[in-house]
Formats: sequence, structure tokens, C-alpha cells
Amino acid sequence: MRPVWIALAALALLALLAAGLTLLAPALIAAGVRHAADERGLSVRWERLRFSLPPRAEFLRFALFDPARGDTLLAADSLSVGLGVRAIARPTVTAATIAHARARIVPRGASEPDTIAPIEDGDGESPRAEKVRRQAESLVQVLLAPARRLPKLEVSDTEIAMPASEDLLFRGVRLNSLSFDPAGGRLALRASGTLELERAVPFRLGLVWGRDDRLRGGAILGVPVAEGDGLDTLGIAVNGRLAQERATGRLRLGDASEVTVGRIPLRLSGSLERSGPRLVFRLEADDITEDRILASVPHAALGPLTGLAVRGSFDYRLGLDLDLARPDSVRFDADVIPHGLALDPARSTLDLLELERPFTATIHLRDRVVTRELSPANPFFRPLDGIDSILVHAVLANEDGGFYHHRGFNTEAIKLAIAADVRAGAWRRGAGTVTMQLARNLWLGHERTLSRKAQEVVLAWALEHLADIPKRRLLEIYLNIVEWGPDVQGAAEAARYYFAQDPAHVGVDEALFLATVLPAPTRWRTRFAPDGTLRGFERAQMHFIGRAMVAKGWLDPALLPPRDSLRVELRGPARDVLFPPDTTRVPSMPLGGARAAAVSAREPGRPLAGAAP
Repeated sequence: MRPVWIALAALALLALLAAGLTLLAPALIAAGVRHAADERGLSVRWERLRFSLPPRAEFLRFALFDPARGDTLLAADSLSVGLGVRAIARPTVTAATIAHARARIVPRGASEPDTIAPIEDGDGESPRAEKVRRQAESLVQVLLAPARRLPKLEVSDTEIAMPASEDLLFRGVRLNSLSFDPAGGRLALRASGTLELERAVPFRLGLVWGRDDRLRGGAILGVPVAEGDGLDTLGIAVNGRLAQERATGRLRLGDASEVTVGRIPLRLSGSLERSGPRLVFRLEADDITEDRILASVPHAALGPLTGLAVRGSFDYRLGLDLDLARPDSVRFDADVIPHGLALDPARSTLDLLELERPFTATIHLRDRVVTRELSPANPFFRPLDGIDSILVHAVLANEDGGFYHHRGFNTEAIKLAIAADVRAGAWRRGAGTVTMQLARNLWLGHERTLSRKAQEVVLAWALEHLADIPKRRLLEIYLNIVEWGPDVQGAAEAARYYFAQDPAHVGVDEALFLATVLPAPTRWRTRFAPDGTLRGFERAQMHFIGRAMVAKGWLDPALLPPRDSLRVELRGPARDVLFPPDTTRVPSMPLGGARAAAVSAREPGRPLAGAAP
């Protein structure tokens, strides 16, 4: 009988331990969670904490706060975690379930100003860059964690919101369901929900990462049609090899990896290294034809490109090598390799060749569409030689310094932009070309979406390679349609609006000012102090552009005033906007735009040379 009594005693002891654990565990778990939050400068609260065996803690009405900013980072009706049996005060999570939750990604630090400050060649790394690099290192550490030993995760009815910003193409995701299961030494990820892009994009995703590092699966995206509430589908298949090389601190994508978009296979390779961190990426695609594109990509994602018919095929290559610790060493290349590729005008409904002759431009602005006649019938149309070369070159220096040397897409500018942005730790410099801006204004609009950006790049390439529109003509059209203020399109309207004169006769200060207005034409008034003088940041930007012109041989150094001596005097309708008529009686000249009567004959200004210096 002794063994029976021993067994009963052991059971009784286990029962007492379980009862004690059930009573003590919630307090210990609560202390551990609060301590973990405190270490990160956060705070937590919940309505109820329940503990059960096998060890599991369930928080009801759980919330995570950033007290310094007053932001709620996570609010969940239910958060349940399975706990390792070896620790209660500092438990290890073996499984987690989140239901009916909302999470917010909140940026740290101040927002960027509307006006980008000049970037000097000698600028060093900013404190923000160091912070971005540390965040990247943390991300690499997470990706290199023993993935097959991560907790099982179940998520339902959860929304993750990104910070509100015009610069972000991705605004968040709503997860109907998500499961991450590392059982059996393999990882299975399944999810469904909605991506918050320019429009809601529903998706389904399934991926399996096997013990042999083979990654297989795919996704289906529901792409909204251009009009109405319907959806088209985009299918993506994945077949590759992804290896965690923790000894060397590297996540490597095998050379044989392939992502197939519809009927278009893309070969991918690359790595993400902890040292730096450093990202190396390569993409290759061969034998891409019009038929394969139309059969693979929803027409809504192609936009105006559906009206561009071509013959032949092309290959595509894209490469990036970025070390965050050495941003100036960045390497970037992108190349289209054509094989008999040519426009088919007979089948095209998008007529790129019309840009070679006079036409009526339909200009897509941020909030409306306007038209301008690009011919002598419009008194505000100016041929390129009718615009002062100082103004032309000031615009090029600020918008596209390599305009004469690229063919629509400037990889060198992209490398410089990446390096500058990494050094600043923020989006400081873009790499859009005049040709890309022209495509955006004529056909696409200014909606910040991935599909629009891709269309912009393709149209810019087609304008300079397939349509072969001369550089001078592209620049002439751009300078006659680009937005320079409220209902102000083109250089002639801009010169009249701000200075009551013709663009053939603008001074250096005026040309530099007009160049700074282009990136944000609706905010031109912020460049002036209340007394009408230029603000310091505006003079700095103007002088920066002037020095860039001098460096390129576009401006005689003797003509560039010192920064503090830069002045402009508003004499056109803009003056009445800055100083309403009830506070000043200075007469102004009406703009009139394309609807005004013909202006008087003008004297020839400084013509633009036929080629870049």
C-alpha cells in the first residue's frame, strides 16, 4: 500500500502547487509585463488578467501606450499568451493569440518640413541616420532569430495603421486572419485581409518554409478596377530558397529563387547582412512581351499603358547594393535590354508621337485637370528660345541636373538620392526626372501609388527610347505646362503672375526664386516673411541652386549674388495675394492665363543653347 500513499501524496502536493501557482502567477506575470514595458518607455493596462494551466495568461481589454507622445500603440479586446513552464516573473512566450485589435506604427522625432533644406556636399551623417541604422540592425536581428523556434501566433480581426503621411504609399493592413505555425521544424504562414494602399486591396497569402530552407507559396491580390466597385486579380507565386546564416549574420535568398507575377517569371537573389546592415538585391526577367504583360497585370494597375502598343520584347535587370554604414558606396543599376522593341502606332490609343507637333495638353494636377494649347494660338505659349536660359537652367539645376545626359530614367541621380537620404535618416532628396514629371502631368496625375510610379517610369522610358522625342521638345513642353502657382501653368504665366513680365526677361534672383517654387507651387507664400522679404531658408535654397548652375557652367559666377543679397520684388498678381489690396494699393497686372488677350511683342531674351554645356 505504501506506493499508493506515496502517489496520493504526490498528487496532493501537485494540486497544492498548482493552486499556489494559480494564485501567485497573475501578480508575477503582471509585474513582468509592466517591467518589460517600462524598459522601453511604454506603459500598459488591462481590465482583467486570467491565468490557467497549462500555463497561459489572457489579458482582456489590453492596451499599450507611449506616454511621452500620448499615443495608444495597441488596443486589443483579447490578448492571450502561452507561457514557458520554467519562468513566471520573466516568462517565455510559446504561443500568442490576438483578437479584435488595433495597432498603430508611430514615427519618432519631428516631421520633415515642407521645404527641403539644401544638401551640401560635405554634409555629415545626422543623428537621425544613426537611429535609422540601429532600427535596421534590430530588424536584422529579428529576422535572424531562430525562426523555427518562434511562438505560434494567431491573429483575427486586427488593424495595423501606419502614420498619416503623403509620403507613404502603404497606409496599413487589416487582417481578417493570420496564423504563423512553426510546428514540425517548418514554418507555415497564412493570412487574409486588406492592404490599405491608394484603394483597399484584398489579399490571401500562403507560404511554407521547409526544413530544407525551401520557400514555396503565393498570394492573390484583388486589384480595384479603374471605375466601379469591381476587382481584378493579380496572382503571385513564390518558389525559392531562403537561408538563415546566423553564424555569419546573414539572411540569404538563393540564386535560383523565382517569383512569378501572372505569366512573368522574375529571378531574384540577394542577402541581408547584420554588418552595416547591408542589403544586396538582384532581379532579372527575360522575354517580356506586350501579350505577357496584358495577361499578367490587371489593366487597372497598368493605367494609360494599356493604350501603348508595342512590337518585340525586352529583358530587364535591376540591382542594389546598399551598406547603411557606408551610404556613399551604394550601387544601383536598372537596364532595359530591347529585342526589336518598337511602338506600334496603328494599334496604340496613347499617342506619344503627338508631342512632336502642336497639341492641346490635358494637365493632371493634384486636385483638378486643366488644359493648355501648346501652339502660337495660346499667347502664353513660349518656344524654348523664348524663355531666358538662366530660368531654364535654374529649373534644370533644381529638378533634373542630368537631363541632357540620361534617357528618361537617371540611375546616377537615384544613387545620389539614396546616399543623401541614408545620411539624413529621412526622405530628403528625390530622383524624378523632367521626363518623368512630364509623363505625370500629361497622363497620370499626382496620386502617390506604386502603380502610378511604375507607369511614370515606363512612360518616361518610352518617350525617350521608343517615341524618341528630342530633349529640347520635351523641355519646351514641360516649361509650358508645369504648375507654378494657383491656375499658373508654364513659364510665361509664372513670370506674369509673380513679376508682371515676360519669361524672356527674368533676372537671376527671379529665376532662382521660380525654380524653388516648382516642388511645392501651392505653398509659395511660405517663402516670404510677413514684411515681404525672402525667408532665410529660401535664400539658402536659391543660392544652392545658383552654385549648382555655376558648377555646371550654366551661370557666370559673377552673376550670382551673395546669399544674403538675394532679393525678389513681387509685381504681378502674386503681390495682391501676399498683401491683400486693403493693406497696399500697389497696382497689379492681371494674369489672364491662356484666356487672356495676346501680349504685346517682346524683345528677344537670352536664348537657350541647343545643347548642354
